Amino acid sequence: SPRTLCSSLRRAREPVAPHEFLNSLRTSFPQFAQRGENGGWAQQDAEECLTQIMQVLSSKVKEDGKSVVEDLFGIEMDIEVKATEGDEPAYTEKEKVLKMACHIEGPVMQPDGSNKGGTDLLPQCIAKAMVSQLEKTSPVLGRQVIYNKTAKITKLPPYLLCQFVRFYWKQDTQKKAKILRPVKFPVTLDMKDYCTDPLKASIEEWREVELKKQEAEKLAKRFKNFGGDEAAPAAAGAAGGEAAKAGEAMEVEGAAAAGAPAAGAGAAAPAAPAAAAGNVEDKWGSYELTGVLTHQGRSADGGHYISWIKKEGASKEASQTWYKFDDDKVSEVDEKKVKELYGGGDWHMAYICLYKKCDTVFGSDSTRY
Repeated sequence: SPRTLCSSLRRAREPVAPHEFLNSLRTSFPQFAQRGENGGWAQQDAEECLTQIMQVLSSKVKEDGKSVVEDLFGIEMDIEVKATEGDEPAYTEKEKVLKMACHIEGPVMQPDGSNKGGTDLLPQCIAKAMVSQLEKTSPVLGRQVIYNKTAKITKLPPYLLCQFVRFYWKQDTQKKAKILRPVKFPVTLDMKDYCTDPLKASIEEWREVELKKQEAEKLAKRFKNFGGDEAAPAAAGAAGGEAAKAGEAMEVEGAAAAGAPAAGAGAAAPAAPAAAAGNVEDKWGSYELTGVLTHQGRSADGGHYISWIKKEGASKEASQTWYKFDDDKVSEVDEKKVKELYGGGDWHMAYICLYKKCDTVFGSDSTRY
């Protein structure tokens, strides 16, 4: 069971072979027990396997009556549905998913003969995943009508799964095919622009205070280097005045800056948003890349899967180090190698990216490659 496997991993000093877990998986889901022509285990889709495992854990693992999996990975969205014709009013649906399905598109031929568009970056794939269409009977027109669906995120999860939809069914050959188009993924992903206006405003307000705080700390450090310890508090207080004013305004509006000091106070920098004003992490819109699952090979029914996991650690050196899990072989690699896993040929290419929510703030857009 997953519980037994996790317990074994926590106690282990040597590599753990998950035989019991695999046997349980194959018993519960016979498709993963299929054999190939040579008698060995048939190649299976890693995303399908992950989905099955998450569905089981979501229904079985609860805390205070709530699914732990949904709390960790659940993306809550408002979806506006509007008919493309007629006067039917738009309506909003609620939806919760455990991952972002990121479709990959090629360029479109333009009238002048040039090719434009296509998805080259993960944020472009996410933006396309937020809009879709469906055809159904209109109660107003009494016939089939195309409806546009536009999704906006109302709650971001602690962990974000992004799946590149690289495998599809090819009608002409009646076989599964793989999309090899390269799509770069960032090491820091900003999800603010995909959120509803209230959530976006909350993220922007929190970032405004954090950026003012960073400016005050930089100025204080500069004055300390040139003017001694006594000059630092005064410089920081002067720089933090505007941040404190912003914090006071946000407090009135019920946002996260309830702890910001008044202008000119002797604090070294304005305080971070107060947790009492709500869960501060709900106001973070940034994510750091912490895991990548890659597929190597041109066939959807073959190839090789490898996982790449970021090493935990506060030091700069540790933050640039990743573990490469290639079956039973584990090695350390530099983050530069992970950035090269964007596809485009026979090399390992990202299939699923795992992001962890963080308080990183660079400015209006925190996405960094």
